[in-house]
Amino acid sequence: MSPVHHIDAIVAEIGSTTTVVSAFDGFTSGDPRLLGQGFAATSVEEGDVGIGLAAARAALEAGTGPLQPSVTLATSSAAGGLRMTVHGLTTKMTAMAAREAALGAGAVVKYQTSGRLRDADLAEIDSVRPNLVLLAGGVEGGDSETVLFNAGRLSELTARPVVVYAGNSAVAGEARALLEAAGFRVKVTANVYPGVDELDIVPARHVIHDAFEEHITHAPGMERIGEFVSGRILPTPGAVLIAAEALAREIGDLVVVDVGGATTDVHSVTDGSPEMAAMATDPQPHAKRTVEGDLGTFVSAEEVAALMPLAERPEALPPALPRTDAEIAAAVSLARVAAVTAMRRHAGHLAHLYTPKGRQTVAKGRDLTACRLVIGTGGALVRLPAGASALRAACSSAGAGDLLLPPADAHVVLDADYVFACCGALLSRFDPTAVVALMRRSLGDLTASGD
Repeated sequence: MSPVHHIDAIVAEIGSTTTVVSAFDGFTSGDPRLLGQGFAATSVEEGDVGIGLAAARAALEAGTGPLQPSVTLATSSAAGGLRMTVHGLTTKMTAMAAREAALGAGAVVKYQTSGRLRDADLAEIDSVRPNLVLLAGGVEGGDSETVLFNAGRLSELTARPVVVYAGNSAVAGEARALLEAAGFRVKVTANVYPGVDELDIVPARHVIHDAFEEHITHAPGMERIGEFVSGRILPTPGAVLIAAEALAREIGDLVVVDVGGATTDVHSVTDGSPEMAAMATDPQPHAKRTVEGDLGTFVSAEEVAALMPLAERPEALPPALPRTDAEIAAAVSLARVAAVTAMRRHAGHLAHLYTPKGRQTVAKGRDLTACRLVIGTGGALVRLPAGASALRAACSSAGAGDLLLPPADAHVVLDADYVFACCGALLSRFDPTAVVALMRRSLGDLTASGD
């Protein structure tokens, strides 16, 4: 019988189609490294996530021998991920801030409202069955009536999702009491929009992550995840953004593009360029995520193919795990279109306004012009050929008009070891310097671009 190897950590990434189990060691010795990975089909739809986890760990240990980790962590986007609805007072202020908090935490925002909730809104919330509801509204010292009205309306829901209150703190206690009396579990956090043009979304992200951990261990098919994990469970997109923030603190502004089978997520960590900041019309968080539910290489492959010129569309859409040359070529073409489209949706743009004083140019949305590093992760970019080429196309200004994209000479690199989501989880237990070193090893040369 092979001896058991004691290691620092095992991290499971449970995706919508594939479960990846990765082993890590060397955090305490100053030589952090990936020891190996095992892959298996995700088994949530079979009613038991443990099947896929066991198969992926067996595949890992077939190469490494038996492993005994000090901690076992997980990230997940399976079982529908983290479904949320967000509700604020005004579309461009509190509702926008609530949405940024939810997306930054790794949620899939299924519905958003501003102003007072109507009967139709309640019906829609019930129909999308959110795991969490984020309730915001009112700057500090500002309006309190709308958020209290909405708390009362939420109490009429058929379902009882967890409610995260992130509105005007003056009435947080009243809103909490009202909702708890109706049978809701309520978590109160800092106001996501405490003042005009001021965002404070990080506290809400932390509370959402905590609520996700409670939810995921009871989600259908996911109950056995608690048997596997001894540490944190994070939404996979939230873990990627945490990793991106840690890396950016060391090396500067960056963009991470994650092309998956179901969605394409773009994460950026930047305050933009001083030039564009002087023309900005709306506040932006330092770390931002957008998720494109119609841009994936498998679940939403038909939608991606519809964006391609007819002559370039694949003859057949690829399976979740492409193997033949034709399947791989189809997946590569879909990944390229997904990456380009998602980057352009994430980026802001210049707009030209005509005023009594003449034409004025303003910057709207996310400014990526200071991001000189563009990173690709996700199986469609990392495991298939031409991932770096797809990222370079995503940065190209050709046909992009006035979009605020990364510069044409930005460095393009791939998360070759496929560890970004794992690193977001590892940051909860290990020295950030060591975890960042692990990411840098996966990215290779950060001074040159290439396939």
